[in-house]
Amino acid sequence: MIVCRELGRRYGDFWALRHVTFEVGRGQTLGVLGPNGAGKTTLVRVLTTELAPSEGNAWIAGYDVVSQSEKLRKLIAAVPQESKPIDFLTPYEFVLSYLLLRGYSLREAKRRTADSLREFGLWDVRNREVDSLSGGMKRRVLVAAIFAAEAEVVFLDEPTTGLDVYSRRLVWNAISELKRRGTTVVLTTHYVEEAAALSDVILVMDRGRVLDMAPPEQLVEKVPGRHVVEIYGRDGVAFVSRAVVEIGERKLYYVDTLPSELPRGSRVVVRPKSLEDYVLTIGGWRHEDN
Repeated sequence: MIVCRELGRRYGDFWALRHVTFEVGRGQTLGVLGPNGAGKTTLVRVLTTELAPSEGNAWIAGYDVVSQSEKLRKLIAAVPQESKPIDFLTPYEFVLSYLLLRGYSLREAKRRTADSLREFGLWDVRNREVDSLSGGMKRRVLVAAIFAAEAEVVFLDEPTTGLDVYSRRLVWNAISELKRRGTTVVLTTHYVEEAAALSDVILVMDRGRVLDMAPPEQLVEKVPGRHVVEIYGRDGVAFVSRAVVEIGERKLYYVDTLPSELPRGSRVVVRPKSLEDYVLTIGGWRHEDN
């Protein structure tokens, strides 16, 4: 459904994307995982025809994102990272207008609007102006409109940033439902647990380049060792580990066999390895946040 070949985007001498190559099958959820500045949003803007690539090619459902952009826009829907619904409209008016602009009849648009607002817990505020809603509710209004449209490919650029736990779970439920419908979803996020929970396959990016691409469980299998021992505070660990990661006063030890004794006087957590450990040990992300 999505094919990228040596895709690149340059701003002057700076390459926001470089040599990005991957494919996504129909009905899959692709998690695009990376730190701030990794190129996630630039990738979405190119694939949604907002930006033209500086090099390479991309196709969605067989349509070239540059030469066939008008046809492509009828098949896709997106929630950009910084977008907000129109302030003076109500949630009902916003979702209804969006569906009418996409070509739905008034009757069908009304039905879909009501269903989607109920799905996202917005029915009770459907007649309030968007400007009076919280930031989390505004974000849910945007996702509700995309959800109601039933586009073939949906792009969600960090849709849960800044949301409370309840709102985040509503968005997670919507993504799961889109997947059940057979929609191809591209989800950018820097939340590792979100990518692990929702993605069929994960594209790991940093500095505009692809570091890896695989299902979440395959990425986790690349983490050395079988167990993770987290120790807070005191050092002086006497067991052998295959990798060690230091984060402030916390040390993470990746071991094949759990030690018979653990250090006393420290907080110790023993757990299975996770996608977060892939990022810490293999992902290659830089540590500064810029």
